[in-house]
Amino acid sequence: MEARIRELRDAGELAGLSGEGQPLPADPDNGAGDAWAARHVVRTSGARPLWTELRRDITERRLRIVTRLRSHLAWVRRREELLEQLPSERIVSELALTKQGDERVRAEIAQAIAELNTLVRDHNLVVTATSLHIPTATLEGLLEIARAPRR
Repeated sequence: MEARIRELRDAGELAGLSGEGQPLPADPDNGAGDAWAARHVVRTSGARPLWTELRRDITERRLRIVTRLRSHLAWVRRREELLEQLPSERIVSELALTKQGDERVRAEIAQAIAELNTLVRDHNLVVTATSLHIPTATLEGLLEIARAPRR
């Protein structure tokens, strides 16, 4: 390999490259001693601890639930406006449809919150520092976020 590099250098193939004549950057894993290779592989592979992946997944799921709640709250408001304008003979049937839709979505959201809280508990088992623990989600807490004005 060194002979090939010398050949390329002597032929002028390596001249004019960016950084020519400059010292090589310091190796960030230089102080790792015998663990240099392991530290280098972990740093360059993009590997992350399990808890960071769990935290990312929890954040994404929480956002999806809040987005779904915002959408559902808007739907309920539209249905309420519709019910106020309907003739009396249609109110009972439309109210029943609204209630069915609301119950279906609430069941979906309850399931999503249960799955989210399973991930939260897994995260909190992996993370030993209680200051990094994530609180479990509640419907009331997520509704509060969904109802808050967006920034």
